Amino acid sequence: LPRRGPPYLTRARPTRPGACSVARVGRVVAARLRLKHGGRRLPLVPPPASGKIPSIAVLPLENLSGDKEQDYFAAGMTDMLTTDLAQIGALRVISRSSVIRYKDIKKTLPEIARELNVDYILEGSVLRSGDRARISAQLIHEPDDRYLWAQAYDRDLSDILGVQSEVARNVVGQIGVALTPQQEGRLAKVRPVNPEAQEALLRGEYGGNPAKAAQYFKQAIQ
Repeated sequence: LPRRGPPYLTRARPTRPGACSVARVGRVVAARLRLKHGGRRLPLVPPPASGKIPSIAVLPLENLSGDKEQDYFAAGMTDMLTTDLAQIGALRVISRSSVIRYKDIKKTLPEIARELNVDYILEGSVLRSGDRARISAQLIHEPDDRYLWAQAYDRDLSDILGVQSEVARNVVGQIGVALTPQQEGRLAKVRPVNPEAQEALLRGEYGGNPAKAAQYFKQAIQ
């Protein structure tokens, strides 16, 4: 059945066609760099029942560039967004290792939600062009199979972490999860990053080339 929502959100359910392990040194570099890191709103679903922690899976963001060499960028954005959401104690976030397999197999979103036993699915795409990136995100409530929220962001790469934080805040707001002051502060505390350092870090951590990873991490530090 078609979704109930604005025309630009109504479409047939997509299927997803079809990782390298993260080098320990990459996590050290990320810590040293401290690269911690709107939209049209539809009606909110009722708040979760008392005592029940809502659950969400962040599906691998789709690389729209048409260049497989940029898959590392989509993987990095997915991982950072998952990490932001996972720091919210009132939300159960499925691990990246459990979700990554859906990047390369054909499954409908309801099937994925049932297999992962989650209430919400966050899907989206990234398109990078030069020093700018367009990130689109859509939040779906699986029990009644409808979109709750969708937003596209066009930003400079220096502000990419701010986008991740903004998406996370919008997601928890739509789900109805209350943030603690500490969590609010962490999501709000973002700063511009050096695009070249960010680029090198993502290539080293998600580029799938262990032989060059150390070189990229060294470049990121420099």
